[in-house]
Amino acid sequence: MAGANVTQDVPYRAVNGWVALFIAIPCLVLAALTFLGGGVLVLGRGSVGPAFLLVSVVALVIGIVLLAGLITLKPRQAAVLTLFGRYHGTIARDGFWWRNPLTAVAKVSLATEAQETKIITVNDLMGNPITIAAAAIWRVQDAARATFDVGSYHDFVSLQAEAALRNIASTRPYDHEEAENVGDEAGDAKRRLAEKATRVASLRADRDAIHADLITELGQRVAVAGVVVEDVRITHLAYAPEIAGAMLKRQQAGAIIAARRQIVEGAVAIVRDTIRRLEQPEDGHAGILFDDQGRASMAQNMLIMIVGDREATPVVSVGTKP
Repeated sequence: MAGANVTQDVPYRAVNGWVALFIAIPCLVLAALTFLGGGVLVLGRGSVGPAFLLVSVVALVIGIVLLAGLITLKPRQAAVLTLFGRYHGTIARDGFWWRNPLTAVAKVSLATEAQETKIITVNDLMGNPITIAAAAIWRVQDAARATFDVGSYHDFVSLQAEAALRNIASTRPYDHEEAENVGDEAGDAKRRLAEKATRVASLRADRDAIHADLITELGQRVAVAGVVVEDVRITHLAYAPEIAGAMLKRQQAGAIIAARRQIVEGAVAIVRDTIRRLEQPEDGHAGILFDDQGRASMAQNMLIMIVGDREATPVVSVGTKP
């Protein structure tokens, strides 16, 4: 937020609360004693009676002021002080403190908090509607900014987390599979989009890169509120219900094709190795010589047996009738 009037955090020099308490108690005791003594002297028409009453009032005021300024802060908690509407400083240390009793106190938690976004629907880089949600781990680093520069820093972080998630999800593909399968028959715009999608991290496969991008994006957005983002993780990711069935079938088809390709590659390697070992002499025994037709027939039969889904049923040739 260039040019924005950002509040600068100023430490407040608070006094140890126990010191103020130990002064306040004797002042109150003195006020009580001098009030009683002054009253007795006044009734007895003593000349020093009014002076005792004056000391009693002064001691009472001092004691009340000291007690009214006491404040207790828990660990990971800060107090933002304002005096007549103006920022007066921040107490960021836990303990028992005394501050000017005329200052208003706003306590801010500095503890780490977790906040999860709702599940939102957004189009990914390839235009497919997806549902996505994320959880952010954050904490307040500057209590003054969190108090004065935004209305409610909790709501601000929630809105910015959703905005950052939408931005990241809309500029990344769900996965690279669809982009890699875009053919030449697609339009120029579609091909350019697919080329861009293959160069950036995908939401499904490149989680570490996506999480790093989310941390950077959200951190820049909430810095104005004095908030630092420690981690952001995707908690939900799926295709939108209207296309989930079609995308599931596409993924299943891709998995089947990949499995078949691996089976065929393995079968070809097995056939080549088998024919090579049969033709190669070993342990003083001559190898079996095949002609081209024999090699082709053996390769065909072995490939059918290995690649086929059903169990092979061998047929033994016992010769032909003369």
